[in-house]
Amino acid sequence: MKAWFCEELKGQWRQSVPVGPVLVDQQSDFQHIQVYETEGFGRMLVLDGKVQCTERDEFTYHEMLTHVPMLSHPEPKTVVVVGGGDGGTVREALRHPGLEKATLVEIDPQVMEVCRQWLPTMAKGLQPDPRLEIVTRDAAEVIGSLPPQDIVLVDSSDPEGPSEVLFSAEFFASLKRALKPDGLIALQAGSPFFFGPQIAAARRELEKIFRFVRPYLVAIPTYPGGTWCLIAASDAHDPQALSLEELRLRRQQRGLELRYYSPEVHLGSMALPEFVREL
Repeated sequence: MKAWFCEELKGQWRQSVPVGPVLVDQQSDFQHIQVYETEGFGRMLVLDGKVQCTERDEFTYHEMLTHVPMLSHPEPKTVVVVGGGDGGTVREALRHPGLEKATLVEIDPQVMEVCRQWLPTMAKGLQPDPRLEIVTRDAAEVIGSLPPQDIVLVDSSDPEGPSEVLFSAEFFASLKRALKPDGLIALQAGSPFFFGPQIAAARRELEKIFRFVRPYLVAIPTYPGGTWCLIAASDAHDPQALSLEELRLRRQQRGLELRYYSPEVHLGSMALPEFVREL
């Protein structure tokens, strides 16, 4: 009889994925870490019972979280990734040849060790690189001590447990202070179908401190609802105002060969459905 992994969301939604034996089942100091082999999505990372990423569809999330803000910046030299212990966001950031320094701030070293062993396609971003520094501390404590950055990417799980502080107004203000005057941030904000109030609250707080705040959407089959909202923000660069020609030129100059992101998708992702605009 086939075994199934089931994730349930507040009694409103449930998805099941056929799985083989559990490859990893550990309790860290911060969360329950599991890795499953699945029939349709390859290996799947689960934290506290919630799907974080799978080998088959992780590229959609990691490419859009990373390349929308980084290609909105004319010449990003430094980037900080908050969370992202699977390595996928750092992997994408390091594709930019002009990047001089990437700092990964991940609270749970056990997640990184699990991903290095069991999810090597994502953990490629965790391999030794002269441009990469890994800091295993709480991002809320570290972010204020870092030098000003060109880009800050918040690759957190949902605002529960160790990630709850990463959705607070205080943390958003600390992100602003961590940026250079022309820097950009991007963060994951949740499902517009199930986390509408969370997305609206994040946007309101960001609009208090940034000139440009742009929610945008990405398709992720294994996330609740299949559609996810990300938000980019900056005082200097509007990700929606760039021309298609300029985005094409920047992607060509940086030699980015990608599977989901394109200049057309960059701009199209910010054309929000009416129900999302109404949030």
